[in-house]
Amino acid sequence: MVRALQIGPAQLADRRVAMRALLEQSIAIPSVSGMEAGFVEFLAKFAQRVGLEVDLWQSSEADLGRFPVHYPRHLPLAGRPTAVIRLPGTRGGRSLIFNGHSDVVPTGDVAAWTHHPWGGQSIDDAVFGRGACDTKGPIVSALWSMVHLAESDQRPAGDVLLELVPGEEDCVGLGTLTSVARGWKADGCVVLEPTESLPRCASRGGVRFTITALGRSVHGTVKWLGEDAINSARLLLAAIESLQAEWTTVDSDPLFEAYPFARPLTVDSIRGGDWQGMLADRCVIAGYLELLPADDLKTWQDELAFALRERVGGGVRFVIDFSEQYAGHRLQPDHALCRAAQPDQRGSAWQGFNSGCEAGLRAGLLGTPTLVWGPGSLAQAHAADEFVLFSDVEDVAGQFIQFIERWCNAPTDQTHL
Repeated sequence: MVRALQIGPAQLADRRVAMRALLEQSIAIPSVSGMEAGFVEFLAKFAQRVGLEVDLWQSSEADLGRFPVHYPRHLPLAGRPTAVIRLPGTRGGRSLIFNGHSDVVPTGDVAAWTHHPWGGQSIDDAVFGRGACDTKGPIVSALWSMVHLAESDQRPAGDVLLELVPGEEDCVGLGTLTSVARGWKADGCVVLEPTESLPRCASRGGVRFTITALGRSVHGTVKWLGEDAINSARLLLAAIESLQAEWTTVDSDPLFEAYPFARPLTVDSIRGGDWQGMLADRCVIAGYLELLPADDLKTWQDELAFALRERVGGGVRFVIDFSEQYAGHRLQPDHALCRAAQPDQRGSAWQGFNSGCEAGLRAGLLGTPTLVWGPGSLAQAHAADEFVLFSDVEDVAGQFIQFIERWCNAPTDQTHL
C-alpha cells in the first residue's frame, strides 16, 4: 500500500479504487505509436481535475532542429502531443521529472490474447492489456504519488513533474526531445519503465540496422543459374547469432552481468521474395543491437558491418544501413539520486535496466542524473496478455512518495552530494 499516506482507511480505499480505475481506463485507450493523442489528453484532463498544472502542446520536427540529435527514421510528430503535468514545490528544493512514454507497441495477433488487448481487464491482482506494464502502470504509479502529495500536507519543496512523451516505441529519444525543446528540465529524472519495482541506475544504448541481402532472380527449376537472396539471409542470420555470443564475452559492465547477453543482437523483421516460382533477388533483415552504457555507438555500428562481411565472406552480397541511434546512460550508485531512491542499498546491489529507453536523452544532452524505475517486468512487455500487478503499481507509488520526499526536500545545491 502507499506507505506515506496520512489519511483515513475509507479515504485510502476510495483512492485505491479510483487509481485502479485510472489504470484500467488508460489501458483501454489504444495509443500505438502515432496514435498517442487520446491517451495524453485523457491524463491531462484527469490531472487538471485533481488540481495539478498541465502544459499540453503539439511539437513539430522544426522545433527540434537546433539540437545536435538526428533522427532519420520516425513517424511524423503531427497529431502526437506532449504533456507535462506539474506539482509546484513550496520553494527551494531539488526538482524531479518523471518521464513516461505515451505510446505502446501494436497488439500483434489478437487471437493470441486470452484477454482483450484494449480491455483493461482486472483479474484478481493482475490488470491486462497492451501497455499495462510498458508503461501505463508505471505512469499511474508516478501520477498517483503526485496526487497524494498535492492533496496532503506533505507537498515537497521542489517541483515534481511528469512528462508524457510520444514515440519511444518507434524512435527512442525523439519524444523526450520535444519536452527539452519546450524548456522543461529538472535536477533529477526517473524514466518510467517496468523494472520489477526496483530503481536501475543505468540503461542500454543501441543502433537499429537494416541489412539487404542481394540476389539474382531466375526460375526455380534452374536456380543454379541465379543467386538466392533468402539463402544469403540465412547465412547472415547465422553470423548475427554468432556475433551476439562473441560480444557477450567482451568488456562487460558489472551492472549488466546478471543478464545472459552483454550486447543483445535482435532481428525483429525479415522480408524476402516478391513472387512464387522464382529465386528472391533481395531479402531484408531488420533489427537492433543494444549496447552497454560506455560503448561508443558509431564504433559498434562500424564493427557490426565489418564483422558481418568478415563472417559471410565475399560470396554473399549485402548492404547494411543504420536508421537510428539511441544513447544509454550510467549513474554511479553512490550518487545522491540513487541514495534518495534506495538509502540502504549498497553499490554492489545496483543493476542496469536491460533495454534502451528514454534515459539517455536527458542524461546525455543535459547531464541530468537519471534512474529507470517502475512496476512490472520486461518479461511481460510487448507480449500477448501483457499485464501488471496492481499491488506493484500501488507499492511503487508509495516508494515514489518517499523518494520525492528525500530528493525534493533537499536544497538544489546538494544535487550531486
